[in-house]
Amino acid sequence: MHDRIQPADVFEPVPGLYTQLIACAEGDRYEIAGTLPYHLDGSLDEDLATQSAVVMDNLGRTLATAGLERSDIVRINIFTTDMNGFLKTSLDVVFGWFGEHRPTSTLVEIARLANPRIHVEIEAVAIRAGRS
Repeated sequence: MHDRIQPADVFEPVPGLYTQLIACAEGDRYEIAGTLPYHLDGSLDEDLATQSAVVMDNLGRTLATAGLERSDIVRINIFTTDMNGFLKTSLDVVFGWFGEHRPTSTLVEIARLANPRIHVEIEAVAIRAGRS
């Protein structure tokens, strides 16, 4: 199991939403490239909340390929072209997907992604923790 640390002397802008620091137990490390909101058939929904949900579904499939679980993710980097929209419609979608698990995270607004119809992309780091 990874140790989740929320320093008492560091401001927590959104209490309980994410983990500031994760001390990783020994295990295999996986770098997960930016995950996009494409459906398997290549189609793309237009709205940000739906795109966010598809990204998380795709991330789950990626994890399963390596026999990993959501709780193995120790870091996510979220890139969005619409910060206000993401905060309104997608914050709960992304962090709700993790349940009680809270990876470290960074949220950044950028001018655009590789496809101008894409509004969100998420990359991740996972470390397979020892399982009992």
